[in-house]
Amino acid sequence: MPMTRPKIVRETRRGIPETEPPGSRKLKPHQWFSTMEKELFEVRLRSSVPFDVYISSAAEKKVRDHAERYAAGRLEVLGFLLGEVCRWKGKMYTVVRDAATTELRSSPSNVRFAPNAYPKLFHQLDGSGFDYIIVGWYHSHPGHTCFMSRTDVETQRASFREPYHVALVIDPVTREVRTFRLTGEGCEETSFAIYAAEPRKSADSPRRRKLRLKPVVAH
Repeated sequence: MPMTRPKIVRETRRGIPETEPPGSRKLKPHQWFSTMEKELFEVRLRSSVPFDVYISSAAEKKVRDHAERYAAGRLEVLGFLLGEVCRWKGKMYTVVRDAATTELRSSPSNVRFAPNAYPKLFHQLDGSGFDYIIVGWYHSHPGHTCFMSRTDVETQRASFREPYHVALVIDPVTREVRTFRLTGEGCEETSFAIYAAEPRKSADSPRRRKLRLKPVVAH
């Protein structure tokens, strides 16, 4: 599904912090995981190796609700994943804290942002409540299972080519969810866990920082 890429006029680069990932007590498998996927999740949880991706329960619900609202018409959905990139004991991982979308032009086999909807999307990004970077995107394949099509891979290479960028694919009909990232030849599936996010600060909190509309890229 092709995505029109917004023009980037300026970006800020920042380092990747050494941060311990969410503890095992905060983690759970996705509710749509199969028995085998749950077993693999438990094996990874008991190991000392971080998951590739940590998705907040709030972001997961937002993506799932979006996909399910369009499921009856078998229409695809699309949005950005917001969060941060961290490193722990030499391994980089991605944290998805929120998701954002806007009006779509959608069909059972294609989806894109409506051309006049970008101002609303950027306003939504600016109101996310934390200093974010775009760590990837999500889209749905209603009734077609979760995979990266050739067009999806082209979109990933064009707009989400950093090593930490995540492609989350969700099928609300077959109730499946997968995450992917680029490899040399295409895309590979990654491991992910859902984590219980701490309550967000209220809008009038003095600790809340105003966001910048320019993209931020980790390196």
